[in-house]
Amino acid sequence: MVTPPGPPPRRPTDAEPCRTCEEFDLDEAVARAEHDASRETDCRVLRRRHQQADHGGQQS
Repeated sequence: MVTPPGPPPRRPTDAEPCRTCEEFDLDEAVARAEHDASRETDCRVLRRRHQQADHGGQQS
């Protein structure tokens, strides 16, 4: 007997913020406060990659 596949992975909605996105935002803010432009850029790039992979390209 073949087991049907489970439900598709849930994607965060506007009502349910994405913890990973929030962590990238926080890390970017800390880097900005520490005047670390390189780390700030890294956070933006990593967040964009995460959004494309996990949110279907949504940008907020």
